[in-house]
This record gives sequence, C-alpha cells and structure tokens, in this order.
Amino acid sequence: MNQLGWIALVVANIPVYFGLGWLFFGDWDEFLESLWFWITPDIISLFRGEWEQDWWAEIRFWFWIGCCAACVFGEGWLMEQII
Repeated sequence: MNQLGWIALVVANIPVYFGLGWLFFGDWDEFLESLWFWITPDIISLFRGEWEQDWWAEIRFWFWIGCCAACVFGEGWLMEQII
C-alpha cells in the first residue's frame, strides 16, 4: 500500500478515534487531563502528590493511541490482503 492509501486510512478513521476517545475518556476534560499529565514530567507529579493520577492518565492515553494505531494498521493489512 502506498503513502496515499495510508493517509486516506488515517483520515477515514477520524470518527473511530473520537469513538475510542469517548470510550477511554468519557469527555474532553478527561482527555485534556490525560494529555496534560502526559506532557508534565513524572517527577513534578510525584512532588505534587498526583503520581497515581498521572500514571493512570498516561496509561489511558497510550492505550488510546495504541488502539487508534492498531485500527489503521489492521485495516491497512486487510486491504493489502484483499487487493
């Protein structure tokens, strides 16, 4: 599959990303909180007493990214098998 095919898959899956985001986070506030914890260094969260919240938020964020990537690569693999 060429680059244009991969780009088309990434764009076509935008509704899937939102759906998975809703499953993982529930609302925009939870998503933004996870993104904030991902950006914030862990040592700062530790000193603030938010290490457990940081850990859980980052895990959800990375699982969401992984699921989105798995959808795109899985669909790309299926398309290569069919075509």
